[in-house]
Amino acid sequence: MLIRRLAILTALGVAGVATAAQPAFADRTTPTPGAGGNTISITITGTGVRSGSGGQGGTQTVSTPVPCTYIQSLTGKGYYEWVKNGGTMGRGPNGDTIDPYPGYEKYKDDDKGHWYGGMCSSESFGDDLDAFFKYSDAWFAEHRGVYVPAGGTPPIPPVPPEILRNVAFDALTVPAPRLDWNPKHSGDAATLVNLDTWVWLADRTTNYYVEASVNSMVGRISARVDADLTGMTVSAPNADTVTCPNAGVPYAPGATGQCAITFHQASAGGGTSPVTAKTNWHTTWSSNPGGPRGDTPEQLDPAPGTTNIRVIEVQVPNR
Repeated sequence: MLIRRLAILTALGVAGVATAAQPAFADRTTPTPGAGGNTISITITGTGVRSGSGGQGGTQTVSTPVPCTYIQSLTGKGYYEWVKNGGTMGRGPNGDTIDPYPGYEKYKDDDKGHWYGGMCSSESFGDDLDAFFKYSDAWFAEHRGVYVPAGGTPPIPPVPPEILRNVAFDALTVPAPRLDWNPKHSGDAATLVNLDTWVWLADRTTNYYVEASVNSMVGRISARVDADLTGMTVSAPNADTVTCPNAGVPYAPGATGQCAITFHQASAGGGTSPVTAKTNWHTTWSSNPGGPRGDTPEQLDPAPGTTNIRVIEVQVPNR
């Protein structure tokens, strides 16, 4: 369901077109540049954005639905003539006639600039139309028509921070976990049966983030989602599963660690054993300027990664 508060009603009457006493208009409209229908362009950047080359880090632009936005309506001259000829903006939720845009007379001779009026869509509200009408009523009360001279920048209204949060979360990726290990047999990097094999993430990065932002008519608005590594689970067909409280510790003489796996059998046929690592992350968010923050509604659940490790028996020479 779309609700428009724009300008000319030429082909249809207000009655029966809009619901909940919201005025609807049947003129030809153009979305705000940078937006299409009830979508808007949002910039995402950060270490958790997957780059075109498949790596981590970069900047992208994505299009996402928003509840309400501005769309282009009549020229200043066209709107003035329409009001002069008795046109009305319909009625508000309380049945009161909606006044023309303040100051519209100043643009009565301008046939190049345009008025931009609001349009709200219930798409993001699902079946909860009561919540949609409540939201759209409040939005229209705060966002009257905006006049943009020819060549000016069309208005982009503030975007709810929760929408930016969701965009950032959806864009957040972490690399598939790849393990390193010790001991490694010289030549084939094999480890040994029935011996603790230290494992750790080859990529030592333990935090990734994505920030989603938009330059609105009230300034820059952004939301950031951070993912912090909290541990990993390591498993293999010929070993017991282990849970590690961190990314593991790279082996070094004298080092101590809490992430080791013990293989009970050698790899079949002289091949390798698939070792699966599943990383665990805690995701939080914050918004600016001075908006809400906390845990994200969902937590990141990335796919596991597999590292193939050859496991061999201890060879004892016969004397």
